[in-house]
Amino acid sequence: MAAARQGVCDMKGLAGKRILITGSTRGIGHAAARRFIAEGATVLIHGREALAVQAAVADLSVVEGPAVTGFSGDLADRQACDHLIESCGDIDVLVNCAGVLETATVEASGEDLWHRVMEVNVTAPWRLARGLLPGLRRKRGVIVNVSSDAGLLGYSQNAVYCASKGALIGLTRALAVELSGDVRVLCVCPGPVDTDMMRSAVASEPDPEAARRSWASGPLLQRVASPDEIAGAIVYAASSDCSFATGNLIVVDGGTTAGRRV
Repeated sequence: MAAARQGVCDMKGLAGKRILITGSTRGIGHAAARRFIAEGATVLIHGREALAVQAAVADLSVVEGPAVTGFSGDLADRQACDHLIESCGDIDVLVNCAGVLETATVEASGEDLWHRVMEVNVTAPWRLARGLLPGLRRKRGVIVNVSSDAGLLGYSQNAVYCASKGALIGLTRALAVELSGDVRVLCVCPGPVDTDMMRSAVASEPDPEAARRSWASGPLLQRVASPDEIAGAIVYAASSDCSFATGNLIVVDGGTTAGRRV
């Protein structure tokens, strides 16, 4: 095990680990990066826009811990995925957190929308897992895929998104079986979270205020989660505290999948 940096009590076995987090310039991925750094991990962040990556690196650099490295590129592009794989080298943990949410009716969901959502939400995690697998095997690492309760439930005007998140759950389970003994693979499934992506989806509704109330009233806890609440589950999944789990779903949804009040 890598030595813990001075001043850190390495209770989670993460100090000194190299962790790649996609979609980490904001929201859940950014909150997870902050938590991993606080645990003494060396974090590699990734985002689509170079300026956003630079800003995120600067923001995370104020957290006491190892230096943060940033990469940019569109994960819908195979060459961008290949470049990221080549640039990262061996890692201990891959967190597939990048995601695209495009709200549209079935009739309005063209093939371009379908392909973009699937490329980012499913194909990119598969490409990265496959490309980074040699190092993950050597280090007996962990893959954490960030899906959604939308992979477990159906949501109106979200057929493409729901399909992509359900596919990511299936990918998680299949990888866990195939890689058993070498790499643990888990899936965190958040419910509604207060992120830019959710706010954009709400703002696109005909009645944004009604949509916001609907999102908040869906969970049994009657609120949306903060990104940090989901980040805690991601860090747990990657940590030694979760060492006997693989192929599992960690559902952090405030109760949306449990049922509705009547």
